[in-house]
Amino acid sequence: MAQAKKFLFKIVVVGDGGVGKSTMIQRLITGKYIAQKITIGTDLASYVVNLNDIEVRLQIWDFAGEKRFRFFLPNYSRGAHGCLLCYDLTRYSSFEHLSEWYNIVHDNSNPVFILIGEKYDLANIKRAVSQNEAEEFQKEYDISYFYETSSKSGVNNEKVFQQLTEAILDRKNII
Repeated sequence: MAQAKKFLFKIVVVGDGGVGKSTMIQRLITGKYIAQKITIGTDLASYVVNLNDIEVRLQIWDFAGEKRFRFFLPNYSRGAHGCLLCYDLTRYSSFEHLSEWYNIVHDNSNPVFILIGEKYDLANIKRAVSQNEAEEFQKEYDISYFYETSSKSGVNNEKVFQQLTEAILDRKNII
C-alpha cells in the first residue's frame, strides 16, 4: 500500500474583532461550541484534513481583529495558501471592513480566499448583511467560495476547511 502524501498549508483567518473567528476554529478542533475571549495578537492552531490518499495539515493563523494589532498582518500573511475572510452577518460594520482585510492579505500573498458570514444561527432574528450583498462582494473580489457558518450549531464549519483544502490542492495541481 502506498504511503499517504503529506502537505502543510498556512491558513490565515481574518476579520474584525468579535465576528467569531476563534470560536469557529475551536469548533473545528474540538467539535464543540466554546465561547472565546478576544484574541491578543495572533493564535495558532493545527488541523488535519484527509482527502483520498492525501493528508493535509492546516496551520491556522487566527488574527486579532482589533485595529491596534493590524500592523502584524502583512508579515504574518506572507506565504499563506488560504484565507478565510470573515464577517459577522449580524454586524454590518464588520462587512464594510472586508475590503481592507482582503487588500492586506492579497497584497502580501496570493491565497485561495473563502468569504465567511459567521453567526448564521442568528440570521433569522438579527441579520444585517443580506446574502445578496455578500455575493456581490464575492463577485467584485473574484472570491470562488462563500459560506454562512455557525459555530454554535456547527453549520458549514468543517465544510469550509474541507473546501479550502480541496481548492488549494487543486490550485497546486495535486488533485
